[in-house]
Amino acid sequence: MAVGELYLSLAFLQKYQELNYKCLCKITIMYDSKFGSERGLKWRNERLDTSLLNTDRSKCEHLMSKLETFMIQLEGGDKLRAAKRLEVTNLDKTLKVEQWTIFRTGFYCGLILALLTTIACKVMDTDLELLKPQLQLYRGSFLLIEFLFLIGLNIFCFNTSEINHSLIFGLDPRDHLSCYHIFEMAVGLTVCWCTSVLASLHSPVMSIPQQLHPLLFHSFLLFLLLNPFSIFQARARHWLTVTMCKVLAAPFQPVGFAECWLADQFNSLSPLFLGLRDLLCFYTHQISWRDMWSDSSPTTASLDCGQYNMAVTCLIQCFPPWLRFAQCLRCFWDTGHTLNLLNAGKYFTVFLMVTFAGLYNMARERSALLVEVNVYLYIWAMVTCTGVVVTVSWDLRMDWGLLQGNGLLKDELLYSEQWFYYAAMLADVLLRVSWAINILLAQMKDSAAAATASALLAPLEVIRRFIWNLFRLENEQLKNCEKCCAVRDFWNIWRHLEEDQDELPKEHHTITLTNQRC
Repeated sequence: MAVGELYLSLAFLQKYQELNYKCLCKITIMYDSKFGSERGLKWRNERLDTSLLNTDRSKCEHLMSKLETFMIQLEGGDKLRAAKRLEVTNLDKTLKVEQWTIFRTGFYCGLILALLTTIACKVMDTDLELLKPQLQLYRGSFLLIEFLFLIGLNIFCFNTSEINHSLIFGLDPRDHLSCYHIFEMAVGLTVCWCTSVLASLHSPVMSIPQQLHPLLFHSFLLFLLLNPFSIFQARARHWLTVTMCKVLAAPFQPVGFAECWLADQFNSLSPLFLGLRDLLCFYTHQISWRDMWSDSSPTTASLDCGQYNMAVTCLIQCFPPWLRFAQCLRCFWDTGHTLNLLNAGKYFTVFLMVTFAGLYNMARERSALLVEVNVYLYIWAMVTCTGVVVTVSWDLRMDWGLLQGNGLLKDELLYSEQWFYYAAMLADVLLRVSWAINILLAQMKDSAAAATASALLAPLEVIRRFIWNLFRLENEQLKNCEKCCAVRDFWNIWRHLEEDQDELPKEHHTITLTNQRC
């Protein structure tokens, strides 16, 4: 690993040397073109071509050749494995995608359209009330697939805006998933999801009971994540599993950016955890395994877990914010910065929102006095307003780095249009309100209208997290630039050097020195 990192550093140093030479060469050419003189050409011949930028090009190549020989020895003489270990990432940042990846993604999209059309036709011919409990079992996995697709869209935006997400997350620059790989996984899982739903709707013509289809699909998802074989993006799955374990062990070990980011994603996937709870309740409380294969087995069932249903719901809703709360306390323990305590207080407001929402629903269900119900409702409303204001303020000021000048934005912006930022600020406010309302609605198991509204609001929170990711990583990229951990304009300069050649006078296009084209 050390040899590979040194080899990569030398490759970047070599490209940096070439970039400096080409930039200075272009400056002299543009000088002569604008002022009609040959002073730039004279300076280039006398100073630039005799400088170390042009003459001393062999040292990096010599060291890289030695490292290649050494890596072959480390790999026991296997040149192919040594070459893969020393593979240099694409330095001009143009994303190369396998044609089969694009083909499979397009093929899956066509299948999805056909499957969704078939499902829609089946649903229109069936009483929707009879299908709701069965389709509700697929709600959590739908949110997971939506989240995965939006993560791919996040990575695409990062690549186009020169945000080095692999550095931020500490990923291997030689081997990490591109946005197209994630799109392929998302559409592939969507095909599996639609197939399972369609099979569940047509269970009378199949030998598998209707109740088993959601269980088989979610077992397949678990197998994809935890299988020990080197298939289905094994390295990415290993990174995700290790990071998830670190998130769960937040109070007991130091916290990095990747762990904080993943715990934040869990906060937006709270309906996913509630969906897994519904799945568990269905297969432990509401289904008769002995009579499942008989023709008289019921096709629908309640998702109620019994007398502890409300308490379990509240605990699940508090679980994701607890992870971030514990991480903030650990960060305060490690750094002593009081800002981490304020961040922990932000997540503590979520505990209050969930608690008073639960008390309100418990009072409403047991037909308590109207005064008691209203008191809990008013307290929940006040706590929720406070929580929304706190979380929105923290999103805009601390996570996104906005409200610091340049209107309501900041001095440096990586995205091309300012209206992106203002639209995101407005969307964050509105979607935070819908997130807070959904905390209350998700606990109303006795109301069909509330359950429907909650199912519609849950995907909006995943969209809000997608927007949050865009500007959170932009802010982290700018922080890395301030710390000299990343360079903001390097790749843009390299790309423009290649694009702007047509703007130079034709007589300058063929100037070559030591086989280096200007």
